[in-house]
Amino acid sequence: MPANLSLFSCQLFHPLLTFQGRCVKEYALEVEAWPGRFVGQAGFVLYLKKAEGNRSDRPVVEGLYGRTKMPGSHEEVERGILDVRLAPLAEFGTRRVQLHGGEVEQGILDVVCETIADTWSAMMHLAYGWKTLKQIQELRHPLQVTDEGYVLFTCGFRGGWKDYYYSEGWWDGPIKLKAERPPTAEYGSRWDAENARVLLEFLARPPVQGHMHFREEGSDEMVTLPILVLDQSARSRALLILRAVSLSDAHLLAERSRILAVYPSPESVGELNSEDFEDLAFKAAEPA
Repeated sequence: MPANLSLFSCQLFHPLLTFQGRCVKEYALEVEAWPGRFVGQAGFVLYLKKAEGNRSDRPVVEGLYGRTKMPGSHEEVERGILDVRLAPLAEFGTRRVQLHGGEVEQGILDVVCETIADTWSAMMHLAYGWKTLKQIQELRHPLQVTDEGYVLFTCGFRGGWKDYYYSEGWWDGPIKLKAERPPTAEYGSRWDAENARVLLEFLARPPVQGHMHFREEGSDEMVTLPILVLDQSARSRALLILRAVSLSDAHLLAERSRILAVYPSPESVGELNSEDFEDLAFKAAEPA
């Protein structure tokens, strides 16, 4: 067992051990872990390691993993908790590998999410930066269609959405989104309906015009991004999620069918301009 996992040497198995050596595209994962602030918690970092043996200069994931007892309707239930911050890129000396939004990042998250897949009830926090914060606050985009929210949704976290702006007064790290896996089919059905309502309302709203200004994490440089780019991505993701959710309510089913007929395919939304979105939002807002 690697020395940096000696924290768990007294145990025959610990979920964090499953990270060690896992392959993500052409890389392998290397984990370091240590006891958390509370019993049952562990802090950890993940590095990417290339085939020739060089690992990334800095961690690509910083996280906190734990299990806790939560009050249930009849008795306490155990819930897995995963609190994760992703690096936007991996650095190997002078070589930089972009992670944000790419296949390697998705592969890392797939491995991380498997860690709490064996818990019937699990929640995950995914840290984000100023771009997402301004997208939520200024553009009023649903949490599900932000970069981090869409990743959470595609990893199976479909409800219990919450935007932790000040995250326990900064004691629990940076600002983050929280979502939960549905513990039962009943929860899954209810949460899918809630997701559909939020996204149908969003697609019927006209877009915001202009540009958004924000600072990249760890940089003093101001970035200017056309709001249209964010709106294209957000509406495309909203359509993809609407396709994916399971609905039983007749009204929601009819409204989803109508909106999906009004909008073009999610793949072609990126070719539309603000005037197109104005027209589509107007048609979507019309009474059925």
